[in-house]
Amino acid sequence: MKIEFDKKRLTKKRGDYFTLKAADLGDPALHGRAQEYRRKLSGRMKALAGDTLFRLPKATGYYVTRKYDGEFALLVFDGEKLVSVNPGGTVRMGLPCFDEAEKLLKKAKVKSCMLGAELYLTGNTAKTNRVQGVIQILRSPSTDAQMKKVALAVFDVAQLNGKPVESTKEVFTLLKKWLGKGKLVHPAEHVVADKVDKVMELFNDWVVTEGSEGMVVRHDRAGWYKLKLRHNLDAAIIGYSEGTDDRKGMLHDLLVAVMRDDGTFHEFARVGGGFTDEDRKSLAAELKKRIVPADYVAVNNDYVAYEMIAPGPVIELSCLELIAESSKGDPVKRMVLDWDGKKYTPLVRMPLVSVISPQFVRIRDDKEANVEDVNIRQVSDLAKVADIDKPARENEAPPSKVLERKVYTKMMRGQKMVRKLMLWKTNKEKTDEYPGYVVYLTDFSPNRENPLERDIRIANSEKGARRLFENLADKSFVGGWEKAN
Repeated sequence: MKIEFDKKRLTKKRGDYFTLKAADLGDPALHGRAQEYRRKLSGRMKALAGDTLFRLPKATGYYVTRKYDGEFALLVFDGEKLVSVNPGGTVRMGLPCFDEAEKLLKKAKVKSCMLGAELYLTGNTAKTNRVQGVIQILRSPSTDAQMKKVALAVFDVAQLNGKPVESTKEVFTLLKKWLGKGKLVHPAEHVVADKVDKVMELFNDWVVTEGSEGMVVRHDRAGWYKLKLRHNLDAAIIGYSEGTDDRKGMLHDLLVAVMRDDGTFHEFARVGGGFTDEDRKSLAAELKKRIVPADYVAVNNDYVAYEMIAPGPVIELSCLELIAESSKGDPVKRMVLDWDGKKYTPLVRMPLVSVISPQFVRIRDDKEANVEDVNIRQVSDLAKVADIDKPARENEAPPSKVLERKVYTKMMRGQKMVRKLMLWKTNKEKTDEYPGYVVYLTDFSPNRENPLERDIRIANSEKGARRLFENLADKSFVGGWEKAN
């Protein structure tokens, strides 16, 4: 493994600190390795809240590591040069902490290695040492002193001389041997705990008292766990789905949103946990009265479409973590909706977060679905959200066009049933956020336990969409159904 690159492609930031696109490395596959390593880490770690630490398997020899609020980096060292590669494809080199790491690894006679690390800020308290400050300096350092505030906490040896290091004990033995005397680079602070009670004690000291972002608990057999305090936020309900079979008539989950400063609703999370059965019954009955039309269809994890409702009520939810980037380093985007008092219209997908382990806490009777009570800034206070001040309506997509519409009715037991079938062209397919065409059947029958049922089909060509439309029409409008005027 040799780190090679075209010096003409380097972007000078300050002093000896440069950045480079991963695609311009002699081995561009390093970008893929950074993404794969990040995915592997995310996949093996289970999230636990501080009040659920009792769920940790009983085991001895847990390695408990302080979690640093910084930028993830895969460090690549070829025996001479050290660079970092992040999942977004940015390569960094020449930071003071990198220079120190190079010297220590050379002194330890390491031939080549890949290390998992966090770039974080020193000199601040843990509560204010947030990732935003690190990123700001890494993007545009204004002084040499600023760059010397960026440190490296190394938490893993992903590869040594081209081979993986599987033993957690060996990982920290190597890190202590190589980097134990470092100042700007060091092994992540860790303690070996032989009892779960010791893990709880460390959580109280590091996270609750000192305000660290969290902890990682590692055991080669019992698994890896990410431990954090839960965050509490307020959000407006904008949709819901019901259960099926013996759970019919009960809430399955909620679609909730926060509001941007321009008054639009930004999809935030799907909340399915934390409810009692009584909550599920009462909420389903109440939300059914608030159903409104929408030119947008959202689905839950079971691919069931949400019934959209007039915004509200407001709920308090708790979550373990808010993640603003995918494992590839891309921003997490959610749909922004316009509410005109009658129906929802989709505007554009904009950066927000993935919400880890959202749980219902309570209805906030003291709050309403307005910009003040459910503002997006409660999210951006906890995670870096791009374009937070940008109005969503600036990006409004072209309106859809209805191509076909059929409405049929039928009388049964003195009640009128209505079936409506529509086909429209979204005119938004170039955004890669929408299909080209949507076929939408609504079936209303007051005699059913669930009066309103829907069937949604999508297609990328008008020919395919019209074929779906005619097939649904042939199946739906038979046996006494009459065309409405």
